[in-house]
Amino acid sequence: MNNRELILQSIQIIETNLRSKISVLDISKDLGFSFYYYSRLFKSITGHSPKSYILARKITESARELMATDKRIIDIALDYGFGSAEAYSRAFFKMMHQNPSDMRREGAADRRLLLQPITEITLKKNEHVLDKEPEIVFLEDIKLVGISFYYDLSLKNDLSEQWSMLTENLETIPSLKKPLEFYQMQFWFPNQDTDSLFFYVAVAVSEMDRIPIQMTAKIIPAQIYYKFRHKGLANQVGHTYRYIYEEWLPATDKKLPGHFNFEYYGKENLGPYNENSISEIYIPAQNTPDI
Repeated sequence: MNNRELILQSIQIIETNLRSKISVLDISKDLGFSFYYYSRLFKSITGHSPKSYILARKITESARELMATDKRIIDIALDYGFGSAEAYSRAFFKMMHQNPSDMRREGAADRRLLLQPITEITLKKNEHVLDKEPEIVFLEDIKLVGISFYYDLSLKNDLSEQWSMLTENLETIPSLKKPLEFYQMQFWFPNQDTDSLFFYVAVAVSEMDRIPIQMTAKIIPAQIYYKFRHKGLANQVGHTYRYIYEEWLPATDKKLPGHFNFEYYGKENLGPYNENSISEIYIPAQNTPDI
């Protein structure tokens, strides 16, 4: 069993014992590691220290109980190994930025702050992110013609149908740039909920004339962008976006005021179902006009 498998085994132990006082020292001994080496290995593999992971998982699971049950807060605190309601509330507020009682009253939690169990799939997700720090680039205007549609993120299906529709009708689009350049854009309104987006699959054109009635034209504005690269299947690009918005962005002081982002499929793109395919992700880095 290699070290990654041992850490995954230790995570299973943690998940099984979230409702008790879990000792990192005892876990490390059970796996045959020193406390220092286990803690260092755990963080290098997961990005979390064992202590912070355990605390975040306890808070996450207790938050679900707060919203789903009418159990007393003190009982939930004791169930998850906190010595008092006060200790629980302090830890809860530090992670969730609100008190347990306020979350229960509102009946909702900021899902970005919750920590889901780490699994083998979770550990592999960052393998798709080629650039932990983005390249800052300036792009000129990009003229596009394509298909725009509304998408519910909970459906979790790929966009192969829309892409097929676009590629099967390329001959109807005048002024295609050669070689062909394909783009996929996500855009939203400032007050739109986070469970749905507008998507746009498109091809670059040199002139925006005689647009087919079934399609729409958009211009990606000239400006500065943060450029990331995604490696892997096209339907796994969500892993890279989660890294950008849930890991990279919170650790910076960057503001992303643009209401869109997009992917570019260039020379390194080997097709949507090729594990070695590379696509580029562009995030607006300064204020832009709404599209």
